[in-house]
Amino acid sequence: MLQGLTIRSARAALVLAAALVIALGPAGCAKKKEEPKQKALERTESTPNVTISSYTTAPDVELKMLDGTSEQLSIYRGDIVILTFLATWNKESAAQVAELNKLQAKLQRYRFAILGVFTDKNGKAEVENFIKKNPVSFFVYYNGDEVVEAFGGMRRIPTTYILLRDGSIYAKEAGFRSMRQIEAFTLQINAQRL
Repeated sequence: MLQGLTIRSARAALVLAAALVIALGPAGCAKKKEEPKQKALERTESTPNVTISSYTTAPDVELKMLDGTSEQLSIYRGDIVILTFLATWNKESAAQVAELNKLQAKLQRYRFAILGVFTDKNGKAEVENFIKKNPVSFFVYYNGDEVVEAFGGMRRIPTTYILLRDGSIYAKEAGFRSMRQIEAFTLQINAQRL
């Protein structure tokens, strides 16, 4: 009697599974696994496809620091990178700096880097004055115009790029973004081990 119930239950489960496959089709089943990546990619302007191999690699630009030295973007390979273009004259940039400071404090245990790249015409002096009024806890660079050009331009300040550990562009976000919005991207990348 017990064996008869087990066989009936197994048959019922098989019939239900077959009905689901027929209703969804094989493409419907595969699509479910790709939805989290697709949602993140819909927010980028650079990546239309879903596979990791189709992400665009960020240009290996030179970043100029306020102390007069410079470094290549590629030194951050292995880290999740939050690269934000800012301007001293832009009101949203001051608010974005505050959000990036919060994010820096909150995500210290993860392997990531926040880079603030200023696009001001007069460069270094303006950025130094801005930082005196708006202290930062992340890396700051002042040659934003060169970097923006290498990234293909932008329409709005601030603009934030989220880069994967291999240097690929995961997302591009135009305009002010709260710490929670950027944190969500960072945690999603970390969870997916990208």
